[in-house]
Amino acid sequence: MAYNRRSGQQRPHMGKSIIGFPKDYVMIDIETTGLKPSNDEILELSAIRIRDHQMDRTFSTLVQPNRPISGFITNLTGISNHMVMTAPPIEQAIPEFLDFIQEDIILGYNVNFDLSFIYDTAVNLYNFPVRNDYLDVLTIARKLVTETPNHKLGTMAQFYGISYEGAHRGLTDCYITVEVYNQLFNQAKQVYQSEQDFKNDFYRRAYPKQIKVEDLKAETSDFNPMHPLFNKTIVFSGDLDNMSREEAMQASLNKGAILGKSVTLKTDYLIVSQSDLNKQKKTSKFKKAEEYANRGEKIKIISEKIFKQLLEME
Repeated sequence: MAYNRRSGQQRPHMGKSIIGFPKDYVMIDIETTGLKPSNDEILELSAIRIRDHQMDRTFSTLVQPNRPISGFITNLTGISNHMVMTAPPIEQAIPEFLDFIQEDIILGYNVNFDLSFIYDTAVNLYNFPVRNDYLDVLTIARKLVTETPNHKLGTMAQFYGISYEGAHRGLTDCYITVEVYNQLFNQAKQVYQSEQDFKNDFYRRAYPKQIKVEDLKAETSDFNPMHPLFNKTIVFSGDLDNMSREEAMQASLNKGAILGKSVTLKTDYLIVSQSDLNKQKKTSKFKKAEEYANRGEKIKIISEKIFKQLLEME
C-alpha cells in the first residue's frame, strides 16, 4: 500500500517505487490547477513511450477543468481558459491516457506528484487504481549529481546543457526529463560496473547500517594532543556528502576525539554536510546546537568540508 507522507493519504494497490535504469518505460508529466489532488484538477496529460532508450510514441492532451484557470497557473504553464474550451473533460482524457501507459513502468520528475493526481482521479471516476511500478528521476539525480545547488528539473537541464525552453508544458517537460534521465544513465555507466552495483550503492546510502558510537574504537593510541580535534566532543547530524558516517566517526576517533550521540553543553563540534547547512529545514541536533551557540556556549557548527580540513592536519 502506497502512502503519501505529505497528505497522509493511503493509496491501496498502487505500484511500488523502484530504483534502476529501465530501458522500456513511459515518461509522464501533467499540469494541474494547483498542488492538492483533493481540491485541484488536471489541465494536461502527457507521456512519451520509450523502447530500448529510444522514443517510440507520444501522447498529449489538454483537459477541460470544471473551474476557471487562475492567472497564476496561466502565467506558469501558458495554459489559458480559452485553450481548454474545446478540450476533452477528464472523464474522457484519463482513460485514453491510461490506455497509452498500459502496464509500463512509469517514470517522471518528482513523479509522486503526478501519480497522486492520476491515481486519485482514476479511482474517483472509475474505481480503477493505477498499479504500475514507478521510478522518480529526481531521486536518481540526487544520488548522482553533487555539483548543483539543488536538483530541480531546470537546474539539471542547465547542468547537462539541455534546452529548457517551453518548460511547464506536459510534453516538453517529458522530453526534457527523458534527456536528463539519459544523461544520468550514461553517468552511472561510467561509475558503476552494472545496474545492480548502482542499486546496491543507492540502498546502502539511502538506508545505511546504524553505527553505534560505543562499537567504534580508535585504531591508534599515538595521538597529537595539539591537534584541533584531540579531546573534543564531536556529534554528527544527517548524512555527509563525501564520506560515510562510520568513516567520519572512525577518523575522528583516530585523532583523539570523543564521539557524542546527542548535542549537549559538552559538545564542541556539530558536523553537518554542506547541503544540510544550506537547508531551511534543520534537524533537531542542528537546532539545539544553534540554540547553544546563540547563548554563547562553546559549540561550533562546521561543514563536512571544514571537518575534512581538520582531519588532514597533523
